[in-house]
Amino acid sequence: MNDVINKIVSAHTNLFRDNTNIEKINVGFTNTIFTINDKYIIKVCSNLNNENKFVKEINFYNSNKNNKLIPKLYYSDITKKDIPYMYEITEKVSGVSLFNVWHKLDESQREDIIKQLCIAMKQFHSNTSKEYDWCLKTKDLFMKAYNKAKHLFNENEQLLLEKAYSSFDKYLESDKFVLVHNDLHFDNIIYDDGNIKLIDFERSLYAPIDFELDIIYRMIRKPWKFASEETEKYTRLEDYQNIMSYIEKYYPELMHVDNLYKRLAIYDIVYYLKQYIEYPHINELKEDILSSVNIVIENDN
Repeated sequence: MNDVINKIVSAHTNLFRDNTNIEKINVGFTNTIFTINDKYIIKVCSNLNNENKFVKEINFYNSNKNNKLIPKLYYSDITKKDIPYMYEITEKVSGVSLFNVWHKLDESQREDIIKQLCIAMKQFHSNTSKEYDWCLKTKDLFMKAYNKAKHLFNENEQLLLEKAYSSFDKYLESDKFVLVHNDLHFDNIIYDDGNIKLIDFERSLYAPIDFELDIIYRMIRKPWKFASEETEKYTRLEDYQNIMSYIEKYYPELMHVDNLYKRLAIYDIVYYLKQYIEYPHINELKEDILSSVNIVIENDN
């Protein structure tokens, strides 16, 4: 990888100039990341199985060139013509994970951060795509997971899950699709002296606007599940209780989606089913699934 990074640096002397200081950052397993002169990030897609997600990230950057709340993309190459890997060169963002400081902030500071987040979301949600069958996609994800996990539920629980599934068509109708980040927890929000920037766009996709709340809403209810080992100790549920009201204040269109909380509960069912397959010994996951099922089927005839 040293030869690769040296070749990339040599190809971009217009950015890096002389006396280049290269430092490898040991984060993640899907990409190899370097800082250059403490000003730039070079991300190399060293795991070939991650290339589709890597392309998603580059497309996200290119679709949001004027968004000041994400890092600047200076260069990207997915051809592998001169370098045997896809790579990108971006601005190095100063600051720390929002999880590091959220517990220290007062409510006015927290509200301002969510206001900034809403500004960022509005900008990338301005990118739209053609309509597709969102309900069918979600039903397929559910059935793939449910078929693997079905034996973990008793007969009555299976009936409840299947009843919730029968309501997907009623609640998941969607006719507008926007570009969503799809991974907006606080580890992907960098905080620096009152200002934020969003990172990590490899999970971005075109989806109904409310799907952006999927990760956010789950994090609000269980922030410790998304924090790193170092920051988990700082997570207190009461610090997150006003986030949804701030989003409604600064981005009401995101909250005023028909059947919003039933839709979010459906997303939870799919998410927790996938988790339960991997960790069937964790009873909390089963409880989360059945709790979400009850939200979906509540008041249904």
